[in-house]
Amino acid sequence: ECERLPFDLPEAEEELVAGYQTEYSGIKFGLFYVASYLNLLVSSLFVTVLYLGGWNISIPYIFVPELFEINK
Repeated sequence: ECERLPFDLPEAEEELVAGYQTEYSGIKFGLFYVASYLNLLVSSLFVTVLYLGGWNISIPYIFVPELFEINK
């Protein structure tokens, strides 16, 4: 514990609650967490499709037999 301003709080740790999620419990609380994980998933999918080429690999594909000249 730091006991210096601004970290010195006169309340007990069990009483310190913050954020908008403190007002929700049960299914509403679960929906907030599911929505935040879906937001993370959709955002990463958009970044992958728009900037990294999506399903088309942006790095040139090297076929392994050609690399070791197995077919010749």
